[in-house]
Amino acid sequence: MFSVSYRRLLRAPLSREIHSFIRTRSAGLPDGFKFFPEFLSLSEQRTLLSVALSKLDSTETKQARKQRRDFLTNHPQEHRAVEDIFLPDAYYNFQEGHYDGVIRHYREMHLSSWPEDQNPGLSFILARLQGLYPTLEIQTHLLHLSSVGEILGHVDNIEASGTWILGVSLGAARVLRMESTSNPDDSFEVLLPSGSVYLQMDSVRYDYNHSVLKASHFLGCEIKAGQRVSIMIRDRKEVPTSNS
Repeated sequence: MFSVSYRRLLRAPLSREIHSFIRTRSAGLPDGFKFFPEFLSLSEQRTLLSVALSKLDSTETKQARKQRRDFLTNHPQEHRAVEDIFLPDAYYNFQEGHYDGVIRHYREMHLSSWPEDQNPGLSFILARLQGLYPTLEIQTHLLHLSSVGEILGHVDNIEASGTWILGVSLGAARVLRMESTSNPDDSFEVLLPSGSVYLQMDSVRYDYNHSVLKASHFLGCEIKAGQRVSIMIRDRKEVPTSNS
C-alpha cells in the first residue's frame, strides 16, 4: 500500500518522481508493447499540441473559431503547463459519441500532412517520432478527448491498418487499459503522461482490447480526468497484388 505522501504526489501534476515510477513499471510489459514515458520535452509537447489543435480547429465552423479567438483575446494564456494550451471544454465542438460507439466526447480528424514550413522545430519532432516507426508507410489520426471523454475497449479495425499502432499523448494523463480478447486474466494498465509514446505491435495489436479511461485510479491512486490529444500513427495495410 502506498504512503499518504505518495498518494498526494500522484494527485499532483506529474513530477519527475512519478515519471521515474512509470519507467520502472514499463519494464514488465509484454514484448509487443513498447513504452517511452518521457519521449517529448515540454517544448516539443507544446509545439506538437498547438499544431494538432490548430488542425482540429480548422475543421470547425467560422462561428466556433471566432468564439475561440474572442476567448483568447479576453483571457491571455501563459502556457505554464501543457494543459494550459487547451481552452475550456465549452469552446470546442465535441461529438457525444462515435459511429461505432467506441469513443465518447471527442473531436477527430485524419491528417494528410503537417504544416512543417509554418512551425519551427516541428520537422525535428516528427523526425524523432519517425525513428520509432517499424515501417514508414503510415496514416495519422488526431483524437481530442474532452475532460469527460473516453475510449471504450476495442481492437482497432484490422481491415483499415496493419501490424502496429503508435500513440503520442499530449495533455492530461490518462490510464490505458489493455485486455486480452481470449484470456480475461491477461490484462495490464499503463499511465500515459503528456509527452509519452507507446507502440503496440503484432499480438498486442491484434489480440488485446485497449481503452482510455476518464477519471480513474492507477495502482490505487486517483487520476483526475482532463482534456488530451492523442496522435495515433498506424502503418498502412499492405494490399495484395494479383498476378495477371
